[in-house]
Amino acid sequence: MTFRNVFEVPAGSLDPVRRSMSDRIRIARGLCIVFMTFVHVPPGIGGNVYARDAGVFDLVYFALSRMVGLSSVSLLSVVSGYFIVSSLAKVGTHRLFVSKVKTLVVPLVAWNLLMLALLALYGLMRGKWQDLPDFTALGMADALFALTGWPLDVPLWFLRDLFVCCLFSPLLYVALKRVPVATILLLIAYTLFGEDLYLLQRPQLMLFFALGMWLRLSKTAEPVIDRMARWLLPGLVVMVVLYMILRIENVLFGDMTDELRLTLDTALRITMAAGFWLLTEAIRRSRFAGGFLWFEPYAFFLFCSHAILFHFAAIPLRRVFGNYGSDLFAITFFALPCLAVIGAVIGLQAINGSRPLLVLFNAGHGVEPLRKVAGRDARAARSRAG
Repeated sequence: MTFRNVFEVPAGSLDPVRRSMSDRIRIARGLCIVFMTFVHVPPGIGGNVYARDAGVFDLVYFALSRMVGLSSVSLLSVVSGYFIVSSLAKVGTHRLFVSKVKTLVVPLVAWNLLMLALLALYGLMRGKWQDLPDFTALGMADALFALTGWPLDVPLWFLRDLFVCCLFSPLLYVALKRVPVATILLLIAYTLFGEDLYLLQRPQLMLFFALGMWLRLSKTAEPVIDRMARWLLPGLVVMVVLYMILRIENVLFGDMTDELRLTLDTALRITMAAGFWLLTEAIRRSRFAGGFLWFEPYAFFLFCSHAILFHFAAIPLRRVFGNYGSDLFAITFFALPCLAVIGAVIGLQAINGSRPLLVLFNAGHGVEPLRKVAGRDARAARSRAG
């Protein structure tokens, strides 16, 4: 067996993904990314928002931003790992790496360059330059590639980390096939102690990515995954209650040891991923399934664009509704994600006819024009009426 063959996934070794599983994953993408947008609503204050005494809105804000929003990324990581195995089998290691440069690194740089241009334009108009990066080699590497720090478009650290996970996927494949328990234990250790290595901005991501790969490699059936998720629901209840107690008592995560903070955070993310996964089945069986499936092609564009929209749209909204702590800030908190969803649909439709722009800003994926969707829906309505 050659060195190359060790890292190749046999194409015939994988079962096809069932239609129900595929639909649930599509629902999960849109659902998780919409919830994740709440994390990036600018509070407009410099202090720790979780240090305030908790009123009703403070608890809602904490639940959506610190608990649900942050934890939604974990299921996205599992899904990415689940499908990377199929990609390895279909195209092989080399072509996979080239593909991921196009679909992850190119949008990472393109959106950060757009943010840089908008910040420069805003600086010229308003004379405010504090949000521009340091124009040094490391400063620009972080701003565009999230090399050692956050990029200008902050949520895009996920693309950077996901790309690194994809580079490790052949090695993870071999390790999970031969020593799965030891591999997962090693990744748990990396999650707890690997923040200072700068390999990943969020070391947890590789653990969830590997769990997704393991589910695919072990050919774990959808009913078994559901059963595993239900086993985790009591843990989710415990974590939600614990986190709410910590918030009500004003216990700050920054005051904890890194190991305790990461342990709690990982436990919340694992159990929350299970909760999200079970929710996708409830949605799939509901009348809302069509809407979620229709929106899924816009989810990536929403993910990449929302923080840029929030940064600039929050400026006039704060003047009208105030910063976090104002009685009207809740309007800003809920309005911005809604505007981001609408903006993602409009924005992607606007560039839909340009192949270069789709490559730069949406990993090369287009969407069906809205007029065709509207026409098809109208024909279906006339057919039902007749």
